[in-house]
Amino acid sequence: MQSVKGLRLAWLGHASGRRADGLSTYSEQVVQGLLERGAEVRFHHAAGDGGVVPGRPLEVVSWPSIKVKTVTVPQPGFKPQMAAWLNSRRPAVTHCSLSMTLADGWVAEQALRAGSATVVTFHLPFGLVGSSRAAVMQELHRFWARRLGSYQRVIVFSQDHLERLTRVGFTRERLRVVPNAVDLDLFSPGIGTLRRSRLPEAGLVVGYLGRLDPEKGIRQLLVGFRRAELGPDARLLVAGDGVLRPMVQRAAAGDPRVLHLGRLQGIRARVDFWRSIDLFCLPSSAEGLSLSLLEAMATGRAVAVTAAGGLEAAGPGGLELDPRRLADSVAARLSEAAQHPELVREKGALARAEAVRHHGIETMVGRLLDIYSELGAVAPEHEGRKAT
Repeated sequence: MQSVKGLRLAWLGHASGRRADGLSTYSEQVVQGLLERGAEVRFHHAAGDGGVVPGRPLEVVSWPSIKVKTVTVPQPGFKPQMAAWLNSRRPAVTHCSLSMTLADGWVAEQALRAGSATVVTFHLPFGLVGSSRAAVMQELHRFWARRLGSYQRVIVFSQDHLERLTRVGFTRERLRVVPNAVDLDLFSPGIGTLRRSRLPEAGLVVGYLGRLDPEKGIRQLLVGFRRAELGPDARLLVAGDGVLRPMVQRAAAGDPRVLHLGRLQGIRARVDFWRSIDLFCLPSSAEGLSLSLLEAMATGRAVAVTAAGGLEAAGPGGLELDPRRLADSVAARLSEAAQHPELVREKGALARAEAVRHHGIETMVGRLLDIYSELGAVAPEHEGRKAT
């Protein structure tokens, strides 16, 4: 493990407590990895996220803001206070997990003036090619591309995402592909306490963990589960919160096979969730690279997913869902899984192998440090070895 002891890093990301999604998980895992390597992390987040921050950062700055749906707007006073903070701390790297606020592009300008290298991770999802959602997301990509000009490096999760940003005018030379990742030691196969305590006699256990929003295909998941030939012993565990929470609660009230677990807090709760299911179903119409998908794969769970949800990342461990007839496709895949448990186990093992090959947190943090090195903020690893 490469040490970066003393690296002064400003991380503009997402805390948890009131929120629990892929953005907060990304900050949690990456910041923890950087702290373990000795970086001096100063963590910035919107106050509305909640107060749970990853690890023990050297400093935590909570910015008052207003959230309107998916947009976070800083309150008056943010810009002069942030500029003053950057000039007083002078971090070697300012890394933004897009988006903390609508002022993220402006922050990069101020960071450069303060002598900081600037990096942004671009999380914006994209929809299936030819869909109306894909057209909307393309315009959002264009909106942000015009505001990322002061970031010296822009991180995306796939070559496809790189091409999409290039098409809306972003400079290819500044783009870097660094796939999302998880802690492979923590997210590993096992039997969850939830499965042992509450579901000891269950048949096929299907799980969903994430935002309960329309683009995630929650409605189609519930309909498909009811249509599938699963029998009375099957279970659907739904964890998360969002605008479709009432729908999920009604489904749980009307069908004893459906359990709504609410929002899970902390990594340990997520690990136990994955170890308690047999198959993760993600019928999403728009994703970047879902951390829930990678967590399920790393825990050795088979995954049923659309092309927009991350089928390519799932590799041979993935069961494809057809977005044109999504509810029927969910029903068919779940019926197949119930009838062929050996297929589910085989797909789960393949998913774990794919996660180990491509999505370990150590590999991802190492790639981030390589990017910081490109910008002169960290000595390249081979130079560090020569010095010793």
